[in-house]
Amino acid sequence: MPRLICHGLLLAALALAGCRPGPDAAVPPQTMAPEAKETVVDVAALRPRVDAFCGNCHDPPPAESFPKDAWRFEVERGFDFYTESFRDDLDPPPLEDVVAYYESLAPDDLHVVPPAAQTTISNPLKFHRLSSGIPGLEAPAVSFIKSIQLSPESDPQLLFCDMRSGEVRTLSPVGVAAQRGPDFQSGTDTTSTLLATCAFPAHLAPCDLDGDGHQELVVAELGSTNSGDHTRGAVIWLRPVTMGWQPRLLASGLGRVADVRPADFDGDGDTDLLVAEFGHFRTGRILLLENTGLVDGVPDFRLRVIDERHGTIHVPVADLNGDGHLDFVALISQEHEVVEAFINDGHADFHRKTIFRGGDPAYGSSGIQLVDVDSDGDLDVLYSNGDTFGSQYLKAYHGIHWLENRGQYPFEDRLLTNMVGVQKALAGDLDGDGDHDIVAVALLPRNLLISPELQQHDSVIVLEQTTPGEFHRQTIERGNFYHAGLELADLDRDGDLDIVIGNMHPASEPIQPWLTILSNGPAEAQP
Repeated sequence: MPRLICHGLLLAALALAGCRPGPDAAVPPQTMAPEAKETVVDVAALRPRVDAFCGNCHDPPPAESFPKDAWRFEVERGFDFYTESFRDDLDPPPLEDVVAYYESLAPDDLHVVPPAAQTTISNPLKFHRLSSGIPGLEAPAVSFIKSIQLSPESDPQLLFCDMRSGEVRTLSPVGVAAQRGPDFQSGTDTTSTLLATCAFPAHLAPCDLDGDGHQELVVAELGSTNSGDHTRGAVIWLRPVTMGWQPRLLASGLGRVADVRPADFDGDGDTDLLVAEFGHFRTGRILLLENTGLVDGVPDFRLRVIDERHGTIHVPVADLNGDGHLDFVALISQEHEVVEAFINDGHADFHRKTIFRGGDPAYGSSGIQLVDVDSDGDLDVLYSNGDTFGSQYLKAYHGIHWLENRGQYPFEDRLLTNMVGVQKALAGDLDGDGDHDIVAVALLPRNLLISPELQQHDSVIVLEQTTPGEFHRQTIERGNFYHAGLELADLDRDGDLDIVIGNMHPASEPIQPWLTILSNGPAEAQP
């Protein structure tokens, strides 16, 4: 079972949006169950063979990852992947024995995780709705938000992209605050600006690829909402021109591109592009587009493969070892479920160090942020695992982790809190006390939302850091599991960070706003 798949990226499939896999979705065929018969296996004797076969490409899946009645499909899918790989170097146990092995060890059901208790906080942070802002023409599918200053003379803007409309837009948060007021719930947007329309933009990053000193943007183009092995992924350059923003393809014919990060990796003074090609089953890599110079004013790139595994979600960049060369960290989902550091030798050649392993190919990795969580002078990793779009099951171990940098690999895994469906977590100083607090939002596929128990679960939380490494949980919202994007920024210029949430609603629902903005109220005096 070398490739039991967990779709670690919500953008891999907008099942939430009521989309069904298209003809290119490459969904593995389900094999009809044979006539019922009992297969008795010696678990102790079979375990080494199962571990050797299923653990050849990833960690062997623990039996408690799925309920008993789901294991036949998972095992048959794993055998299908092995057959389709054309490998013949392994010794697979009999399929029926593997099914019986997992069914004998698996629980009958995966029960809904009990709601997490909110820590009693003497002085909780207070938020009010500055805007539920910007109703669109279609149900929103906001995949990414970033606060950015597009020019030295302009106010900071919220830059965001919507997967359903394909639009890349900016929003003036100051304008929203002035026009709408704290009680705004709906209306016609007059403060956002359309920069460009792509197909399925998943991520945006500021850059200056041509060295002209002007702020530009680079877009990770996923190429489809549905999962699939295709070549419609791309890297798109948006640059300001007299009449707006001009899109230009920098790389095309790629698998589904989930992230792009600009940086000078080879130290030659120009900007290269690091590309997370998430792909699907047969496509997906980590790529470096090395900038070879301008051709007629347009940067030209040479493509180089850094890693051949599929499923990479994020590739944030930093100098991890202080040697002056830019490294990066990759969150690789699917069956891999690992966080790895790629250390640069100064010539854009990288060697890998494992920061964290999920230990379960259905672990549900959903996001990372590089941040000094405990303010001790080194970079840690804030990691979330709550993706359910692949497994379609709520997992008791989904939550928010602080991967603490203790000066060696792997980092120390500290589970901060469990959270059903957690999609993204970001750190920032919300209460002005000089340390990092954490905001997290949740997203679940529509078929899981039918459980009335989920109304008692948190969909937006704050973890307030009260002493170094100690966090108190505060519920901000419950039962609204339609959040994919998240950003922290001082929108109203009052000196504290506000919360911006990107919404992702089913297409069949009434029109909902693209963004929800929660204004951080003034903190009360500490006793």
